Amino acid sequence: MKIAFKGAALAGVAVLLGAAAASAENKPAGTISAGKLAKDAKDYYGRTVTVHAEVEDVLGNNMFTLDEDALLAGSDVLVLVPSGVTGTLRHDQKVTVTGEVRRFVEADLDRDFDWFDNGKLVDVKTKVDWSTRPVLVAHSIRGDAGASLMTETTRTTSTSTHDHSQMATHTGTASVTPMTAGKLARDARNYYGQTVTVKAEVEDVLGTNMFTLDEDSLLAGSDVLVLVPRGLAGTLSHDQKIIVTGKVRPFVEADLDRDFDWFDNGKLVDVKTKVDWKTRPVLVADAIRTESGTEIAIR
Repeated sequence: MKIAFKGAALAGVAVLLGAAAASAENKPAGTISAGKLAKDAKDYYGRTVTVHAEVEDVLGNNMFTLDEDALLAGSDVLVLVPSGVTGTLRHDQKVTVTGEVRRFVEADLDRDFDWFDNGKLVDVKTKVDWSTRPVLVAHSIRGDAGASLMTETTRTTSTSTHDHSQMATHTGTASVTPMTAGKLARDARNYYGQTVTVKAEVEDVLGTNMFTLDEDSLLAGSDVLVLVPRGLAGTLSHDQKIIVTGKVRPFVEADLDRDFDWFDNGKLVDVKTKVDWKTRPVLVADAIRTESGTEIAIR
């Protein structure tokens, strides 16, 4: 009987280990669970992380919650989607979300996202004390098959109150008045997914498809990395003043390497600069002009 019991026990352990291994295999490399992010939130504030979890509640076009851990009461993580969700998210759908982790401070979220509306939708739909949970501001959302679930078109977002003196119009078209590279770098989260126009000086030319802009001595290193999908049609020089129109996106190396085969895992950026690019925005150029109006991007 003892031998039979031991055999059954070992078989049970093998089954549990097998299940754990299968679960690990299903979880994309480099990701964490929503439960881990919720439990260890203080270790991630201000950082960009990738979370693989199941959708719990869909709270409109710009918010949903993730849940993976039965040890926590209620949903684990609130996800904010500045550019909006494309398609339909459903309860228990598995998604992979990359974004910046921040605290749930209602006044700050209401200031930065005009659709947040003092968290009324969150209060109505859930019974979670969100002050104890992290918020994930999404840069990228993908389904299990890899399809993007974020809207690519631009939409209006809010800016902080102290920005109104020189705010750009967030209407999905180029800003009427160009902003500086420094402003874009400092307030990047307000512009992700937006098309903006920036007037600044060239810092480093990193080949025919990449260069950096610099205008703000308060930041260490270049302010903005510019990607030119079709390449430059002319020659850029250090300190040359130019005007760039393009779409703003976060620096997520895996996404950039996937979308631009010449990006090559950012090796040229690493070699040429000492900037922590995870803290800087990327501007994917649609048009580049000199101060005299000469077009220098291949269309």
